Amino acid sequence: MTILDRLAAYEPPTDFQPLQVEFSLATPLMMAFPWIYGDALVARLLMEEILEDDFYNLPAKEPLPVSKHLRLPLQKTDLIYHASASILDTDEMHTTILYKRFHEAEDLKTKTRIRRNSGQMRDFMMKFSYSASRTVTFYMNGNLEELSRLLSSVRHLGKKHAVGGGEVSGFSISEIPEDWSITKDGIAMRSIPCSMLKSFSDIRAMRLAYTFPGWDQANVAMCVAPG
Repeated sequence: MTILDRLAAYEPPTDFQPLQVEFSLATPLMMAFPWIYGDALVARLLMEEILEDDFYNLPAKEPLPVSKHLRLPLQKTDLIYHASASILDTDEMHTTILYKRFHEAEDLKTKTRIRRNSGQMRDFMMKFSYSASRTVTFYMNGNLEELSRLLSSVRHLGKKHAVGGGEVSGFSISEIPEDWSITKDGIAMRSIPCSMLKSFSDIRAMRLAYTFPGWDQANVAMCVAPG
């Protein structure tokens, strides 16, 4: 079976209910983008489970149309799944710089030239934004049992897990009375394509991914941003 065939073979449960998902964090959440999309998080967990080691060998320059083959255990309306973007308990953001430098004392057991401007031994200095939020919340409309099974395996959120970023210390999922996964009190809770809306404010409209994977330009359109 091809990779796309393996993804298409997954049959998600179709019994959906409005849910609130909350992760507790033990370390700051490092971000390279303002939001974590709930449907993208679920999709990644499913793809890792279905594809196993092949997940880490997927083509990057020409992404596969995985969103057209993989169905998620979430309700879907038109182009989008019922899953909010991440909601933090603070709006305050900070920045930090991460350094990586080659150490001459390392025993690399090689006689070849070490290039420090490219490859695995390259030096870098990268600036990251981080939040001191102690919780990350998502609203979803999906299958409670399947989402609980998948999301309970999450150990880190955000970027730079290797240096301890976004370590998850707790997880909960519960039913709620209303579906707030797309809008709540008239506010967009996730990126919503403008083509799906009767009216919107130009201030909140920008080019964003509306489904996974976010780096595939085929999944990017003018959307109303969360918040």
